[in-house]
Amino acid sequence: MSVLMMERSAKGSKHHPEEKGDHSCMRGFSDMSDMFNVSGGYNILDGDDKYIPDGLNLNFPGPLMSNKMQKDKLIRFIQGKVQDCLLHLDEPQQQYSYFFWQIMERICNRSGRVTMAEVAPVLFNGYSLLRRTASKLGRVKNWENWCIPLARLLCSAAPEDELRKAVVQMGDDFASRGWIYAAHICYVLACMELGLRNQFQLIGCDGFNAPDRKSDTREAIERTEVYEYVLFLTSGSGQLAFQEFKFLHAYMLASAGLQVQALDYCENIAEMVIRFPRCVCVGMMEVTIELCETLLQEKKEERPEWLLQFHQLLILRLDLSSPNSLEDSDLEFHPSQHDEFDSRYTMGEMLGKGGFGSVYAGVRKADGKKVAIKCVPKALLTEFITIPGETHKLPLEMGLMEMVSRPCCDNVVELLEWFETAIFFIMVLERPDPCMDLHQFRKLNNRRLPESVAREVMRQVIRAARHCIDLGVLHRDIKATNILINPDTLEVKLIDFGCGDLLTDEPYTGYAGTPGYWPPEWVLDRKYFGVPATIWSLGVVMFDLVCGNLPFVSDEEIIKGLLKFAPDVSPELRGLITWCLDNTPEWRPTFDEILRHNWFKKGCEDTVRETVQTPHVDIWTNSS
Repeated sequence: MSVLMMERSAKGSKHHPEEKGDHSCMRGFSDMSDMFNVSGGYNILDGDDKYIPDGLNLNFPGPLMSNKMQKDKLIRFIQGKVQDCLLHLDEPQQQYSYFFWQIMERICNRSGRVTMAEVAPVLFNGYSLLRRTASKLGRVKNWENWCIPLARLLCSAAPEDELRKAVVQMGDDFASRGWIYAAHICYVLACMELGLRNQFQLIGCDGFNAPDRKSDTREAIERTEVYEYVLFLTSGSGQLAFQEFKFLHAYMLASAGLQVQALDYCENIAEMVIRFPRCVCVGMMEVTIELCETLLQEKKEERPEWLLQFHQLLILRLDLSSPNSLEDSDLEFHPSQHDEFDSRYTMGEMLGKGGFGSVYAGVRKADGKKVAIKCVPKALLTEFITIPGETHKLPLEMGLMEMVSRPCCDNVVELLEWFETAIFFIMVLERPDPCMDLHQFRKLNNRRLPESVAREVMRQVIRAARHCIDLGVLHRDIKATNILINPDTLEVKLIDFGCGDLLTDEPYTGYAGTPGYWPPEWVLDRKYFGVPATIWSLGVVMFDLVCGNLPFVSDEEIIKGLLKFAPDVSPELRGLITWCLDNTPEWRPTFDEILRHNWFKKGCEDTVRETVQTPHVDIWTNSS
């Protein structure tokens, strides 16, 4: 069977503008059979074979991502699959499946706590078994070429992270040779998320190429669902790229008369989409709801709460289909939607509203502490991360803020806690009062800060940047408008992690920050390392504070690196800024070298309180 083209039917199609760039998926069908059309006119519902053959006892304990799932039944199912493979070792697919199910059994028995080295015996023992029975087998498929090299690699003494990269590379090599199932076993051992490779969608299948027989398609989906469960044991989350295949499975189960199990799968899909609304397109949500409604009508049951929430989310996705929809919509979070939040906080007036949510004034009931409450509709979120040491996925900004708040830093705005509803993520942030951003502060003080004030401010900004780096967070958008200052105390706090990322030792090949702050290595080579790029941005901020403008306004100026200082900027500060803005990343200073610089030492006894104005401005009215 060729690639599954989840195409919209001509008679049931609807155009959803927000689907541009979304995953290719099932969209707006009035006839369920239309959604399984494939290129070349073949339809997965065509043919005489059955998805569940007559007489087959369907003992797969799915959906596995459910509170109803019983692990002992899953283990027995896997053991049964191992025995089935042993009975059909003359089939190449069964040889690969034997290795896969053996690996799944070991991982499930240990609740996911298995190193790659501990899996190596499975491959060695499987290889020995195949060698002993080779003379009896009609066909043997490449197992000698991939099994032993992979097993030997797993026995390497390399650190687990390095070993994982090497296993993925081996999988890529196998895939390039057309050994797709062998490649998938590598990806499975490396705990790769489904969909990270085009050919890694269904275990044992090349990309979206489904098997010729419907029953083989069912078995591929079952294999993949077991792998999803294995990943859940370590990540705490399901696989976003697998939800469309789950719907296919649910529909086929319903067609076979297994309505209860089909509805359980629909609930499982809905829970995943409610958590990660952008993991599927609007059309996929529509057909899932349509199937649910049909199943409930047959059972004569009322809509459950999860389906009501799922339908509410669909309406929101449709409402948010235009670029300015959030500003134009009446969508608001009400404290009554979350009892725990309502018991802890009093929510006040809206302070700001933008393209990624709304910010409200708030007060913590326990102690009267002022807070900012940021409400972000889930339907707007596209990036999620898993915090090191955790298993659940969080929206990018919220995850990074949780990292830098453990422990917190006086110079980074703290994420006090967060809540989740079916529609919103709610972040409760500390709310400095009074405060304004550094750009406003500079403008209110003759557009340039005295060096004594700039020194006090920059010492704190550097402390904030280093705190983020030390905790594995790359802010990536350090600039005057993302730095709050209390004009009474000159206390500084770094805000807005929406452009950030997890810090790595590898070069970054994407930039989400502000163009005027881009480092030259990004402009020239479209790659950069996190720490040197952060030092560059600190140099830009320093220049901005004391000169009243950014040092560069175009890519050409960034590359040339010519600095035009204000006449009264001290030689020490000129030298420090020039050092931070060196075109060669490796020559820029470290955080410690900046703080040990003569310009910072010179100002140790400066008194800065009499040199600035202290108007009170609430920055939250201009930020969301």
